[in-house]
Amino acid sequence: MNTQYRKSLPGTQLDYFDTQEAVNAIEPGAYAKLPYCSRVFAENLVRRCSPDMLVDSLKQLIERKRDLDFPWFPARVVCHDILGQTALVDLAGLRDAIAEKGGDPSKVNPVVPTQLIVDHSLAVEHAGFEKDAFEKNRAIEDRRNDDRFHFINWTKTAFKNVDVIQPGNGIMHQINLEKMSPVVHALNGVAFPDTLVGTDSHTPHVDALGVIAIGVGGLEAESVMLGRASYMRLPDIVGVEITGKPQPGITATDIVLALTEYLRAQKVVSSYLEFFGEGTTHLTLGDRATITNMTPEYGATAAMFYIDKQTIDYLTLTGRDDEQVKLVETYAKQAGLWADTLTEVEYERVLHFDLSTVGRNIAGPSNPHNRVPTSELAARGISGVVENEPGKMPDGAVIIAAITSCTNTSNPRNMIAAGLLARNANARGLLRKPWVKSSLALAQKRCNCI
Repeated sequence: MNTQYRKSLPGTQLDYFDTQEAVNAIEPGAYAKLPYCSRVFAENLVRRCSPDMLVDSLKQLIERKRDLDFPWFPARVVCHDILGQTALVDLAGLRDAIAEKGGDPSKVNPVVPTQLIVDHSLAVEHAGFEKDAFEKNRAIEDRRNDDRFHFINWTKTAFKNVDVIQPGNGIMHQINLEKMSPVVHALNGVAFPDTLVGTDSHTPHVDALGVIAIGVGGLEAESVMLGRASYMRLPDIVGVEITGKPQPGITATDIVLALTEYLRAQKVVSSYLEFFGEGTTHLTLGDRATITNMTPEYGATAAMFYIDKQTIDYLTLTGRDDEQVKLVETYAKQAGLWADTLTEVEYERVLHFDLSTVGRNIAGPSNPHNRVPTSELAARGISGVVENEPGKMPDGAVIIAAITSCTNTSNPRNMIAAGLLARNANARGLLRKPWVKSSLALAQKRCNCI
């Protein structure tokens, strides 16, 4: 950790790094023009970058250059139980090698705090209409993964800097959003932004809190875990101005499907998006998380929202410590990460999306950008009268009805709406066909959770 630009953070017993002073020392007034992501990257550089590289690295951000790699030191690594286990097996193997050479194997530990969340092992063998379906599926999960879970639990006690979230607690990204991310760290007397890499493409889910989080492969996560810098060049940072207000009855799912279609058409692949504008005030943190979770579906690497009152309210709602919530607000306002301090940002490209134009729609089943307004279902041949033959399934029959996605389960309004819809449909005699397998599984959506 560097010492230059380290100052006392007003109202706390902590220090912080005055990135604004460091940037403006190179080009007066430059900090006010920097996008949110560049400000976070700049803080990381001022705090961790080798002093002889600092000015040149900051100039990449200030001058929007992409001809020099600069180091990024994520504060955390978040893994699911498949790739996370693989990384920890490598460390266990390294311990064996150290022991064979007469060294102390206990000294081999992750340098960066690593959180392993067991959520990729669940398969719904017992559908939701069965009594005690959750307990039955969990018992099967434990039986099938007995050896794996034993090793994972061993790592929690054997390694320092490893935290394990046991199976049955929820989705990796949902837990990260609701519990694991502090948004602002306080470590060794210094406050700094939370940043992370995760072993899953939907890691940007937590971007809704203003936390830069990107999905990476297992090897890159392992490298970060061991304290090595992740070298990068300034990404294409695109501003997305959100205007308008959702119409009555429009859900976050309606919004994100329309937004995904729009952003794919705008070719934002590998970009870092920053959502801003008056329209964001009409989006709850759950709504924002629905949008950020779909980052890989519209092809971006990250999708950020500024820190604002919605962020603070959500941290309070999800039970963060009062002092931690206060620290987030204090730091964000002092460091220029609060929404009101980002009014002069200059983006190389700005897109515009009006929430009031969004209607009810569906998409899929495999392509989330193939959006269809619900008003056009019949015209497109998707809905209509179905002629059922006794004992036979009609062509195109739905055989799976499942809510297993962190896109939806982190949004209370979506979950309550789904429950009310199901209740009301059932009250009117609308029941599932005998061939339909239903589930509400709080597990990652890509791992046979249906």
